[in-house]
Amino acid sequence: MTIKIRQTLIIGVVLIICATLFIMGFKSSSDSGSTKSDKRIATTFDEASYIAEAQTKLSGTLAAEVKLLEKDLSNKGALVKLANIWDSMQVSYVSAFYTQKIAEMVNDEVSWLATGNKYYTAANFSNDSSLTFDAIKKAKNAYSKVLGLNPNNLQAKNALAVCIIQGDNDVMKGVAMLKEIVAADSSNTQAIFTLGMLSIQSNQFDKAQERFEKLIKLEPFNPEYYFYLGEVYAKSGDTKKAIKTYETCKTLVSDKKAKEEIDIIIEKLTKL
Repeated sequence: MTIKIRQTLIIGVVLIICATLFIMGFKSSSDSGSTKSDKRIATTFDEASYIAEAQTKLSGTLAAEVKLLEKDLSNKGALVKLANIWDSMQVSYVSAFYTQKIAEMVNDEVSWLATGNKYYTAANFSNDSSLTFDAIKKAKNAYSKVLGLNPNNLQAKNALAVCIIQGDNDVMKGVAMLKEIVAADSSNTQAIFTLGMLSIQSNQFDKAQERFEKLIKLEPFNPEYYFYLGEVYAKSGDTKKAIKTYETCKTLVSDKKAKEEIDIIIEKLTKL
């Protein structure tokens, strides 16, 4: 499918990861499973060169401001301004670099969580395999720092599990962590969603069905859950339920192109 779904953690220095990061459109789980598989390459990433190159693209006024702020990197206020500047430029890796410096300075959950979120975002929106590898590694470190400060932070544990699955390709370890989260919080939608997606990708449709049926009970107006539940029904051979579920999904989607793509799926299913 042509519309891509955002499966990434929320950005910003602000506080908490959303339960699940949802929709900019849809694509099949079989496509989404390989999105980052070609980026697990442990090549060397030159952080300093990357930041220097990013700075050359700043306008004159902004470049002068950044240069001035960088003279006092021991000042938390300067670091916050630098992180915000790069956020406004949508350069997550550089923003994460300065947010990490803040986290190292204050060593609290919020700052380390923000650091992890930004590095994770940088990894998922980069076409540079070396940056992706480096950013995932730093995101994992940041989320581990959060859990070191608070082992009960399930948001950080969710994020760390996803990093382990995507970055290390260690599905078993990530799944074990996600199951621990669900055991502690049976309504944790992010963990259930990730487990559901992994179940689809491993053709465990009975488990996927159970997880996505639970998700639509927890959040009955979330179209993404219906989309993937429809996919599960279709792959399980239950065409009637699949069509009905896709129809429900379409009523919850506002994007015209997404509706058209769902119509195409329904049309194909009616011809089976």
